[in-house]
Amino acid sequence: MKAWLRFLPSIINKAIISDAIKIYEIDFNILRAYITPRGGKMLVEINGPQENESIQYMEEQGIQVTPIMRVVTKDLEKCMDCGACVSVCPVNAICIKEDWMVEIDNQNCIGCGFCINSCPTKSIDFME
Repeated sequence: MKAWLRFLPSIINKAIISDAIKIYEIDFNILRAYITPRGGKMLVEINGPQENESIQYMEEQGIQVTPIMRVVTKDLEKCMDCGACVSVCPVNAICIKEDWMVEIDNQNCIGCGFCINSCPTKSIDFME
């Protein structure tokens, strides 16, 4: 499952994530992170048989967990399906379909933001 984790300044120095990994034996992949002494957020992928228990633990420790189905979204009205985003995607999560429409596979998307920065019409943005 992919999710945004939000941290308050009061828990920045606590080992909540590493404790959750050890206690619940989850796979935890950080896709994107922005954390400062004032708090922060991370886009993560959490997998494992005790995934739900680990999420509950993190929330009890003060981390706001927001599961997401899509990492990025494409504005169909703005998008010209030019394909500028396709070549910059490091994980091939964007392709041009047979009907020449650009398609984003959010299961493979890692949230790097390269597609967002390359889009001439600014039609791609993060889901938050």
